[in-house]
Amino acid sequence: MELEEMKTLWGELSGKAENQEKIKKEELMKMTRKKYQNSLGTIYLPEILGAVICFVYAGFFIFQIDKLELQVNQIFAVFNTVLMIILPIISLVMLYRFNRLNISENSPVQLLEKFKKDKQFYRDFQIVTIVLSGLFAMTILPPLAELMGKADMVSNPQFWMVYVPIGVIFIFIFGRWTLKKYTRALDKAQEVIEGIE
Repeated sequence: MELEEMKTLWGELSGKAENQEKIKKEELMKMTRKKYQNSLGTIYLPEILGAVICFVYAGFFIFQIDKLELQVNQIFAVFNTVLMIILPIISLVMLYRFNRLNISENSPVQLLEKFKKDKQFYRDFQIVTIVLSGLFAMTILPPLAELMGKADMVSNPQFWMVYVPIGVIFIFIFGRWTLKKYTRALDKAQEVIEGIE
């Protein structure tokens, strides 16, 4: 075998090896991306479903606000409608940011730094949302009672001293449980990002 033939053969073998390594790396990145998406999957469905429900209720209040006679109930309805529009939008924007995080193009250090920043913002946002949910639970009842024709229900002291506190406590317990679940999902996603070499 001549020297030129050996060089050509060596070049071909080297090119094939590099090509196989590139394909292997691309497949590994696809698998990592899938694993990242799966770890966040437990957040996507509840948040999207919750956003749809919030938008439906916001639409309901928008079309029913003119039927409210008491000004305080109109103010509560506007406040709750704004909450039911703004909070889900912020949540969906954050989910979009998590989803569009490009694992294959950014360096692992930049990727991890951006993810940690978004993760902390999302966690803080969820804490604020839990607090606002308690306030929402108290301010949604008077307008709903008026719309259902049961305004006398709201004037009952037992309603405010028993049922409302139980509802608010339930919201905080559910909110804490949700926050823990979301935190675990975000921690899993962070582990996937930290595993990128």
